[in-house]
This record gives sequence, C-alpha cells and structure tokens, in this order.
Amino acid sequence: MKPLSLINYHAIGFDLDHTLAKYRVVNQIKLTYNSLIDFLVQEKGYDSDIRTDISYGKDFICKGLFVDTAKGNVIKLSHSGKILRGSHGTRALSQRELISTYGPTLLWEHYEHAREAVRPSTGNKTFAFWENYFDVPALYVCAQVVDYWDKKNGGPLPSYRDILFKDILAGMECNYRFQAFSENSGYFFPKLKQNPEQYYQACSLGVKQWLRDLKMAGKCVFLTTSSHIDFASLTASSVLGPDWKSYFDIIVTNARKPGFFKDNKPFLSLDGILEKETVTYDKLEEHSVYSSGNHGDLEKFITKVTGVERPQVVYFGDSLCSDAFPVKTLTDWDLILVLEEMEAEGFHPHDNTHHYWQQDERDRKIVRPVNLAVDEEEEEYLLSRQWGSFFYHPEDDPLQNRHMNTFWGELVTKYSDVAIPSIEYIAGVYFVSGLPLDHEFTRFDHSEDGSTDGFSPAKPKPLLPLVLP
Repeated sequence: MKPLSLINYHAIGFDLDHTLAKYRVVNQIKLTYNSLIDFLVQEKGYDSDIRTDISYGKDFICKGLFVDTAKGNVIKLSHSGKILRGSHGTRALSQRELISTYGPTLLWEHYEHAREAVRPSTGNKTFAFWENYFDVPALYVCAQVVDYWDKKNGGPLPSYRDILFKDILAGMECNYRFQAFSENSGYFFPKLKQNPEQYYQACSLGVKQWLRDLKMAGKCVFLTTSSHIDFASLTASSVLGPDWKSYFDIIVTNARKPGFFKDNKPFLSLDGILEKETVTYDKLEEHSVYSSGNHGDLEKFITKVTGVERPQVVYFGDSLCSDAFPVKTLTDWDLILVLEEMEAEGFHPHDNTHHYWQQDERDRKIVRPVNLAVDEEEEEYLLSRQWGSFFYHPEDDPLQNRHMNTFWGELVTKYSDVAIPSIEYIAGVYFVSGLPLDHEFTRFDHSEDGSTDGFSPAKPKPLLPLVLP
C-alpha cells in the first residue's frame, strides 16, 4: 500500500480529547467513577457501600469490553465473535461457566449486531459498550450494580437490562450533558472546573511548534470536537495555553461526531457560548470558531483556503467509533489513530519490522522538546491482567501468527491507516528529534485480517514474535 506522508495533504485535522488533549488518565478515571457513583447514591437511592476505592478495581477497567445487559455479564470478544473472557458482575467466570452460559462454541449471539453498532446506542438494550476514558469506568460501575442487585435479591436477576440502562445511562446523561458545564451541575464538570490542572497534561513545546510548522508549510490545520465551546475552551486552553485558537485555521465545536461526518447540519456562529445564526460554507471565516456543521461544507472551506478543488485531508482522532469508523466509511479522508494502549502495553522499536528513521532522514532530524514520560501508575490502570491485551489474545491464536485477534483490534486494522501512541511521537520522536514532514508511515493493510503494519513507531509488544530475530 502507498505510504502515508503528511507532506501530501492539504489539510490536517484534529480531534481534541485524548488526541491533542492528553488527560491525566488516573485522575480522570477516578473522577468519572466517583461522579457516576455519586449519582447512583444521591439520586437513585443506592446504598453508599456500593462505592469503593477505584484503585481496587483498576484491573477490571479495560477498553474494548461489552456488557451483556440481560445476563449481567461483562465479556471480551475476539475478532470472530468468540467470548474470550467474562465476568458476572465483578466475579470472573471460569471457562466452564462461560460454556454453560453461552454454549460450547462461545460465539456471542449478538456479535453481528455489535459489529453493526460500532458505537454506543441508547436505542439498543441488548448490550452496552464504551471506548474512551470518559465512560470506560462505567463498565466497572455496571459490574458493581449487578453485584449490588444480586446481593439484594439473594441471587441473579432474570435480567439486568432495565436497571443498567435506566440507572447507568441516566447517570451519564446527568454528568455529561453539555448544559451541565455552564450550569455547574451534575457530579463531573464542577470538580473538573475546580481543579483542571489535576486532569489535563499540557502539550509540550514540541507539539505546539509542530502545529505551527504545519501551518508554515501551507497546511490548513483545523480542530473538530464534539465538546461544546465552553468545555472545549477549558480543555484546549489547559493543554495549549490561552492562545489555543491561534494554532488552527478553523475550529468546530459541538460537532456531534460521528454525526458530523454523515449528517448535513449547518454551521452555526457563536456569541460566547450561545449558538446563533446559520453560516453557509462560503461565509466561514479563517481563525473563527463555529458550532455544529458537517464535513462536506468543511471541505469546501478547505478548498477556499487552499485553492485546491479536491483537497487531500488526514484526520487525527482517538475514537474508533466517533472518529475512525465514520472517517473511513463516509469520507475520502485518511485517519491516524491516537491509541494510548500502545504506550501502556509497550512496543519494541528495534524488532526489524520498523526502520523508523530512513537513512536520508537521519541528517534532517528536527529538534523539538517533547514529553514522552510514561506514568507508571497510569500504566497500571491501562493494563489489565484480568482481561488481557487490547490487541491480542494468545489463547485464540493457535497458529501464533501474532495478528490482532480481538474485536477492537480488528477495527484498528479496518478503520485506521496508522496508529500512534500520542501526538508527541510525531512532533518529537525518541527524546528530542521530530519527524520530517515527508516521513513515510507504513499503513495498515485493510485487505489483511488483523494487519499490524500500521503501528508507529513500532508494534505493541503483545503482537511481536516470542523471540525477536
């Protein structure tokens, strides 16, 4: 496949949360967990002993799990729909118990529905899943709620669907509805606003300079986030500084991704935090902030700015459901996935599968100070012995070919072109040296199941051969 090189694109777009904005994940997980438990106790009447120190549940927290809402089970799936591991509530289920519940093949009956859903849906009560650290702790809360009602009932309930959807989703709606930020209501935003420095990690000077270098190279640099303008402003100013708007040619807030990529909603001008009149694409102005909108009109704006009729666009995002899937199925853009699990699970930059610096690039290293420090406590929350790797499950790989064989690993291959641990690895790789703009990234091969070629700077360690050459 043709390599991906940033120099070939006319426009480079960014998501905000967990893409440009790196959170202090441990503090974020604790806040997310406590805000949901606060809701259950104070507004749903749960006993206060449902609360625990989230550090005791850190090994349960893992991206890429499903909640079987009828059975009250949390499950991990393979790329083919086989149940790899499971728990009832927080209690791990043995292989015998899984077979007794789901049959000898362990194929989940809702697998095809899960593939079609690709993102959480309040209209579906068969299962639930979440894939970012604003909501992944809800999986642990779901498991605790199952334990809670089993204890009250003296045994398992016939179904947990109504309870889980009524209580957990109501809690998330209470905490994350965009009005809660300005109202200072709910249990999440008030604490975030009180001490934002506890939850955000500032971008390095290297990332800031890299963004400016992209603009100096004639690229149209844009930001699209589903956050409303007030929350987005707090986030962006916390990580980029008070001049955060100056890094972008246009900023789109309240983008409602993935709706931004499939709907045709108009752009709206902003007066403070209030949405005002409709703005047609030919009236969009550079260095301005808008709400709502759609990717088609954004492309027309890019054409106006660059003078290119069919501009080539690459987008950086962290969500497989809100960024990668819609970008790769509904647009002609390319997608670079920011995947924190790569850093947490580790990678081997000298495994003879990636020569990160081409010979002619060695003399063109760009010095930018970056932050590549790995937080050991954060790793403990992102790694799970109970659930195993986000990318790979050895028990379901009889040929030991080390391709991605988890449900979410397959989506990484299918809906992204390149995956990186963080923006810092492009702005400055290996301590203080940045990548030239014409560096060529190897892409995932979308025709190959579980392709691992698109990881950069190298493959996650679980995908490497047991013995490196």
